[in-house]
Amino acid sequence: MLLSIQEKIKEIVTSFNQLPYLFVGTGLSMRYANAFSWGDLLYQIWCVIYGEDRFKFDKALQRIEYELNSTLINKTDEQKKYYVFPQLASELQYRFNTLYYTDEAFESRVFTKEESKDIIQNKYDPFKFYVTKCTLQIYIDVTKPEYAELDTLVQYQNKIAGIITTNYDTCLENLFKDFEVMIGQEKILLSNVNSIFEIYKIHGCVSDPNSIVFTSNDYQYFDDKLKYLSSKLLTIFVEHPVIFIGYGMGDPNIQELFSAISECLSPDALQKAKDNFIFITPAFGTNEELRTREFNYGTNKILMTELVLNDYSIFYKELGTIVSSMPVKLMRKMQDMVTRYVYSTTATNNIIFGSINSPDIDDGKAAIYVGSIDTISQIGFDSFDIMDILEDVLFNNKPFLMNQKLITNTFKNIRSISGSTYLPVYKYIKSLNMSIDDIPGNYLVIKSCADIKPNSTEKKYVDTQIKDDFIQNIVNAYPNHLPKQFANIKYYACYINADELGDYLRSHYKNGTYFERTRVSAFKKLTALYDYLKYNN
Repeated sequence: MLLSIQEKIKEIVTSFNQLPYLFVGTGLSMRYANAFSWGDLLYQIWCVIYGEDRFKFDKALQRIEYELNSTLINKTDEQKKYYVFPQLASELQYRFNTLYYTDEAFESRVFTKEESKDIIQNKYDPFKFYVTKCTLQIYIDVTKPEYAELDTLVQYQNKIAGIITTNYDTCLENLFKDFEVMIGQEKILLSNVNSIFEIYKIHGCVSDPNSIVFTSNDYQYFDDKLKYLSSKLLTIFVEHPVIFIGYGMGDPNIQELFSAISECLSPDALQKAKDNFIFITPAFGTNEELRTREFNYGTNKILMTELVLNDYSIFYKELGTIVSSMPVKLMRKMQDMVTRYVYSTTATNNIIFGSINSPDIDDGKAAIYVGSIDTISQIGFDSFDIMDILEDVLFNNKPFLMNQKLITNTFKNIRSISGSTYLPVYKYIKSLNMSIDDIPGNYLVIKSCADIKPNSTEKKYVDTQIKDDFIQNIVNAYPNHLPKQFANIKYYACYINADELGDYLRSHYKNGTYFERTRVSAFKKLTALYDYLKYNN
């Protein structure tokens, strides 16, 4: 049976052994923001210098292509722009800066007094300062039809180890607000490549105009340093899946990087890394598909997977199935604390540990607790909350919860904080050889299907005509209306199959459907129902 594109993507993401990196190009800003193309930006600068004249601009591009033709023999028209545009940028830079320093009328027409003062005081290149001035106008455009995809991408940002980009606009840091930004090759080369949740802006950033890579001289300098950068990024490319978004597969920025990497890896290592390189490219309304592409670099070759998609969110949603639920800000804080503690020769009091020399401690017994230092005495079952338990009930992935302290400590805390929450106790009392009579009387638990019934608001959604195969028929009847699904599942609680309800809840948990504020309560109650149906026997 042929797999759907969604199933193929699921297979790819399921095979990830490490959190993936994103490698982001201009196409992402053009997809989700009001970004202009490289050519449009150059023409905007041309107009400032020479006035609006598209014919002369196109003629200048054709002249440069003609002059470079001897070195671009085997290049496609799409590839040639990566050589022609930087050369034109160099010519415009010389003319722009000459005018800035010699023509006060030009200076006052292009920059405010404050901007010109900023250029002089910080020794910014005037041309690059103007490029960043144009780029600062780029912002996420909520009117674009693709904008809806971003909610899913941002929701699962803790499933992304880091971002590498040649963009110098600020779209990425505005989307991934808790990521640390590293600008330029020098800072990246000096950084700890094992750090997570960082945005590496290898072509510079608008926050530092001199850092941007835009002219032919900039690209030459970048290429001269590329091997150093390649070796720095080699660990990322070998150990992590790398997802390319916003690039053409023939983009010289990418091809030169892969060429440098291919020189560092043996053919066997390249073969092992083949599943790590994934390109997402727009389908532009045509059929979505998965392709395998091969690129040769001397005697070596690199295989890459290309996903041709109209809706990128079908890939972003699968990122949500990766197991990594700790918030970005907390993980960065934890990483920084541990790194400083390990490297420093000065004792700190923000990491506390007991004896670790006991022969009884092994990988299975060692654990880490992260939390406020003034509540360190509460470490243990007091620290778990209802979401930890619900996840374990659905996925059976927290065996350490199977302890009587869960009943006496954790459930007691949850009950005191939120007395109206139904507690899923049956899985645990069954395994601990306890009975429902051992549960304190003030715990709110399901004792019959009648305890789960639609509330006054939900009653209007009940369909009394649904027969048999209840979960599937409810979903089929109301495919896009979750409140109606919830109401009818409660109404037919006594007839619901436990395993079908479990599959339904696990699917929505993975997709994050229930984590909207108005749906969490229903999620908790239906999971308690699943616990009752599955384990109360």
